[in-house]
Amino acid sequence: MKNIIKILIQIAIIYIIYSAGNLISRLISNVIVIPGSIMGMVILLVLLSTNVLKLSVIEETSSFMLKYMSFFFVPIAVGIMDSYKLIRDSIFQIMIIIFISCIFVMYVSCKVTDILISYKEKNHD
Repeated sequence: MKNIIKILIQIAIIYIIYSAGNLISRLISNVIVIPGSIMGMVILLVLLSTNVLKLSVIEETSSFMLKYMSFFFVPIAVGIMDSYKLIRDSIFQIMIIIFISCIFVMYVSCKVTDILISYKEKNHD
């Protein structure tokens, strides 16, 4: 029973952060459009980085969500397959955009990782 309550509290914390991100997104939508889920992740990053929120508080539920993340993309994939007729004429352009953005994300991820590794090596030496 205690474990169930702990998991429900963790889910509630993650949902509150997500809702705060959506609220902030709606408030700043006239200035800049940023999805609420992204704002929620930024809020979560800030809370974890400043130790306002300890990782141990949400670790169990977030590990579960990360473990089964691919399952959450099934509805999106089904939606794309269902609306294939709408994107059929521009599928080649979409594939090129996906390929280029994938290469870009891999490049940026590698560079950020290199910077973080060199920063960590400098601080530990």
